[in-house]
Formats: sequence, C-alpha cells, structure tokens
Amino acid sequence: MKFNNKLKVLRKQFNLTQEEMAERLDVSRQAITKWESGEGMPDIDNLKQIAELFGTTIDDLVADEKEVEPRAPEMFSKELAIEHSKHYDINAGKANEINLLATDEEKVRVEVSSNDAKVKFDDHYNRLDITVKCKNPEATINIYMPKKYMDEIELGAKIKTLNVRGFEFEKLEFDGALKYLNVEECKGLIVLNATKCDVEAKYDKLEGGLEINTIHSTARVSLPYGAEYKTVVKGIKNQFVDAESDEKSENYIEINGAASKVIITER
Repeated sequence: MKFNNKLKVLRKQFNLTQEEMAERLDVSRQAITKWESGEGMPDIDNLKQIAELFGTTIDDLVADEKEVEPRAPEMFSKELAIEHSKHYDINAGKANEINLLATDEEKVRVEVSSNDAKVKFDDHYNRLDITVKCKNPEATINIYMPKKYMDEIELGAKIKTLNVRGFEFEKLEFDGALKYLNVEECKGLIVLNATKCDVEAKYDKLEGGLEINTIHSTARVSLPYGAEYKTVVKGIKNQFVDAESDEKSENYIEINGAASKVIITER
C-alpha cells in the first residue's frame, strides 16, 4: 500500500476530517489533500508527528509493501498524593471516553491510552487543576480520585462517553460536548452544560440532582423502574416528555437553556 493510501486509511480509522488532522499536525488542509492524493510527501518532522498521532512508525508509513496497523496505545500514567479535600478542575480536551472513578486511595491518578499523552497537576492547596493533553481523539482517559477528599469537580472536555462511578460529591459540573453519560453508585448534583448536544444519560439510581443546560437539543434520561424525582423547567421553551414528577422528592431533574426537551424512560 502506498503512503498516500495509508494516510487516508488511518485518518478515517481515527474518524478525523482533513481539517481536524491538519489542526493536530499544525499544517494546512491543502497539505493533507496533497499528501493523500500522492502529489507530495510530508517532511521528516511531519512524518514523526503523523506516526505519533496514529500510533505507528515512520518505517511502516513509508514502506510500500507493508500494510499499516496502528500500535496498541501505551497507557500513560501520572499520580499525585492528596492530603485533604479539594475542588478539582479538570481540562481533558478531546477524547473518546473519560472514566471518573472514586477510590479509597489518598491520591489522584490519571491514565491515558495514548502514546503522546501529557498530564499536568497544578496544586493550589484547596484546588487541584488537572490538564490532560493528547493528539489521539480515540483515547480513553481514566481519572481515579479519592473518596475521602472529595469536594466539587469541574470537567471540561469534548468526548463521546463519560462514565462516573462511586462518588459522593457536592457537584460535578461538565462543560463541553458529550453524547453518553453513565452514572453508577453516585450521590450528588451533576450539571451538564452541553450546548446543542443530544445527551443520553443513564443512572443506576438517582440520588441528588441532574441539571441539563442546552440549546435546541433533546436529552434522554434512563432511570430504574420506580425512581422518584421532581421535574424543574427553566429557560425558554423547554419541556419534559413522559415524566412523572413527584414534588415531594428530594431528587430532581432540571432542564434549562432554550428550545430543548428531556425524555425520561424507566427500565
């Protein structure tokens, strides 16, 4: 397989447009088009970046007789000891999946399934800033956090799936793009600020609140059969569908923003 065809195959395997690939390599879209059409070749620096982006080698990219196969990404890991409760501010960029997992350990550990991952901890005593960077949009990010020292969590990311398990927090606030939210064994308030995103949220048990702030979108919330909750409508032209509100319940689901709806199902 020729280089130009390998490049096109890899880009599509990673669900990248030419514009997105160009942005990650800091080149023009025209350069990507030229390489994929066989009208030119990237220089050695760009070849290194392409190999890192797709988890392969330069040799495999340029050898005509070899089929290109991305390497299984290495799991990058970094941790920090925690001695007291903190507000956690996480900037995770773009990835496929994030797993927020509560543990009994007195530390934060971040794992990223990407060969080029970078993790930075910026500790401000009562607040910990966590920055995760990687070029692989298909990466999985695991963030293990101490149950003992849990306050609030802010998470900014553009991802497909967010899994949250084992927490008792005051609030988890998400900002960005999201398709699926899965919540297990958690108690507290979750706020989703996901403009123009059709989010699907699934709870094993609703204990606390879920606030959805969005515009021109439809959110679907799946709850266990018999779940008790009250509904709260704010914003402009928002509505609930198939919701049985219990005004006495301490648990609640709120819709805010504009021209959006929440569909609630029980299973």
